[in-house]
Amino acid sequence: MNTIVRLAFVAAMVFPTAATAIPQQSPADDPPGALPYDLAFGMAAFLWDTQFAVSADGGFVAYEVRVPPADTTANLDERYQPNGTPSSMVGATIRYTEMATRRTVEVCPGGACWRPVWSPAGTAIAFFSDADGLPQLWVHDVAAGISRKLSDEPVKPKLWHGDEPRWSPDGSTLYVGFAPEGRFRNPVRPAEARADNPAGVVVLRSGSETAAAPEAEAPPPTPMTDHYAREHLVAVKAIDAASGETRVLVPQDAEIPAGTLRLSASGRWLGYLSTFRPESDTTQSTVMDVAVVPTAGGEPIPVVRNVPLTRNDYFGVSYAWHPSDDRLVYLDGKRLHLLDLRSGSPAAPVPLAPELGDVAPTVFAFTREGRAAVMGVDVIDDQGYGDPRPRAIAVVPLDGGPPTTFALDDDRWTYDQVLKADERTAWQPDDESISVLVTERATGDKAILRYDPATDDSRVLWKARARLVNLTSGGSHDFIVGQYEDMRTPSNIFRFDADFSARERISHIDPRLDDVEVGTAEVFETTVPLHDGTLATVKTAVLLPPGATRGDRLPALVTMYPGSDITRRAADFGGGSVFTVPNLVFTSRGYAVVLCDLTLGPNEQAGNPIRDMVDVLLPQVYRAAELGYVDLNRLAITGQSFGGYGTGSIITRTNIFRAAVPISGIFDLFGTYGRIDVDGGGFFLAWSEGGQARMGTHPWADVRRYLDNSPYYNADKIATPVLIVHGTEDMAYHDAGKLFSALRRLGKPAQLASYLDQGHVISSWRRSSAIDAARRMVEFYRRHLGDPASRPIIP
Repeated sequence: MNTIVRLAFVAAMVFPTAATAIPQQSPADDPPGALPYDLAFGMAAFLWDTQFAVSADGGFVAYEVRVPPADTTANLDERYQPNGTPSSMVGATIRYTEMATRRTVEVCPGGACWRPVWSPAGTAIAFFSDADGLPQLWVHDVAAGISRKLSDEPVKPKLWHGDEPRWSPDGSTLYVGFAPEGRFRNPVRPAEARADNPAGVVVLRSGSETAAAPEAEAPPPTPMTDHYAREHLVAVKAIDAASGETRVLVPQDAEIPAGTLRLSASGRWLGYLSTFRPESDTTQSTVMDVAVVPTAGGEPIPVVRNVPLTRNDYFGVSYAWHPSDDRLVYLDGKRLHLLDLRSGSPAAPVPLAPELGDVAPTVFAFTREGRAAVMGVDVIDDQGYGDPRPRAIAVVPLDGGPPTTFALDDDRWTYDQVLKADERTAWQPDDESISVLVTERATGDKAILRYDPATDDSRVLWKARARLVNLTSGGSHDFIVGQYEDMRTPSNIFRFDADFSARERISHIDPRLDDVEVGTAEVFETTVPLHDGTLATVKTAVLLPPGATRGDRLPALVTMYPGSDITRRAADFGGGSVFTVPNLVFTSRGYAVVLCDLTLGPNEQAGNPIRDMVDVLLPQVYRAAELGYVDLNRLAITGQSFGGYGTGSIITRTNIFRAAVPISGIFDLFGTYGRIDVDGGGFFLAWSEGGQARMGTHPWADVRRYLDNSPYYNADKIATPVLIVHGTEDMAYHDAGKLFSALRRLGKPAQLASYLDQGHVISSWRRSSAIDAARRMVEFYRRHLGDPASRPIIP
């Protein structure tokens, strides 16, 4: 029995009520139409980081659908399962649908299946599956309807798309990142001592002791470097699609070690990103390199070093191959360059339109005919995450001609993405225009704008409060498919025509959701004070129960994720899931859910997050009450992870909430700072100084700010009844116990619900644990906010 479980067991013996499951409710206990708890955690969904695969003829789309397993002993909150399968893939299968007829075929041979990729001729689908125990490369023959394993060698899958197998242009060869030999073969860190370490000892050193280490105890790579190698290091191999024979292109010990790969148009060159590496020990910033290697064999050639990892697409926007020849664009520093490999060896790179200034690391593509590059310019990093967005799009001719630039109306829109036909090419139905997905600032609505570079005119093709992601057409410019959902429409694949005037549903992944009754979402604006003393207008979204309207003054759950605008969840079916329990669980039971924009200062600068959170949140709460959406006397607050920290923090500064549910939070910045794992990994150090906590330095340089921004040291100021929800296998579980101990010692109304062997995210817990947590929250709100059907309390 591990230490955490032993401690939980002892706590249960001393305080038996903490280990008592909540009584099962009958359907009669809930209002008609309430979302069943089992469906809340068992609905089918696309993988969280999916990429749809459209066949070259545009007739079929392949995709993954995941149904969380109802009963499993696996810890799905771990990043990877012991066999090397990403936990987010467990329960996933692959389907393909004929767009004209909606005929759907499942291709998975068993186990988990993911990352489907069509062969160039559309006769086969390559994918990964652990049907035989390990993640391996499989191929489905469409005509025969048979899936076969192509190689017994295990692959090294990633948590994010970009690791999918790559077909050669003639369909004879696949290029894949296989698991390397040695200690980084499996992405899961080994629990037992290795054979070369019979004592089972790990010695960590610092300062002069590092230099004094004996040769036998030479300093290992930094813990984060080891972590990245475990998860990302691969041996890149070419595999014959008929025989399964392999040959190595990039060995695991290459000077630039490989992580993910992409193929040039001719198939003569393979581009790849290196494994990640931390920029420093005190920041969460990460970099990697870009290299190319001939597919016929040869030494890898470095292209650019120290490319920053982008927040929204880890692998997709670091470089792009030309759609028809062997050239690529890449970012070096903050400028875009073109590398020509058509001669068989790299020419001198050419900077593209340096007069346009810095380029945003989010837009790399070529125009449909390959005559120009598309990039984002006039960049701004207004989120403070080192991941700037463009306020203009430039089309730069490759022959040196003058660029064409069109500005986005930044007062009205914020940039999301340029629409692409595939990962190389902008989607251009008329061969000239550029289509851009944007978000309207005032409403949070999504919109498709089409810009005509010849006239500098733009028009809105489509606009709605909806979620529209994963847009692709497999190379066609006559249509585009994407994952669409809105408050009342469950997520599915929809096909849009070239001018977005019509859409049609292609997939139907969970028919059970068709009959779920859903309310509405409304958005309003509030002026709030920011961290730097300026005033800003922020959005707030209110999710209303079915049949409810403004003026009903409902009991409400206020939720947030500090540093983020979660009002976008109002575009998701049922309002999505902010704290890893579907919001529809609560709105279908009569509660309003208030989604707040909790803007904070930049990540890597010293700040005062508790003060800033309260300053930004409370005006939104009072405005929601003033507008008649919520009853100010019946409010609760909740959040998960950094939102759990936010929940615990905010109730140390205000008593407006009748109940609070912090989930998987950190509550003691000072005490957590120095926690390390056995290999010396200091996640909390980087998180505190250069990450979300915004301390900006170590505790000894500013101990007072660490204490002031820790709910644990301010527990005496908490008057709100608290239900702390935490899994015992979460890396911050120790803080849940500390906050509860403080509240109990002070005689405050508090509960600690510890879920044995569960991790950070409730939706990844055992089904029974997740259902218990959701029920427990609902009962806690009912007890402290009253029956939602009762009349509002008028002061």
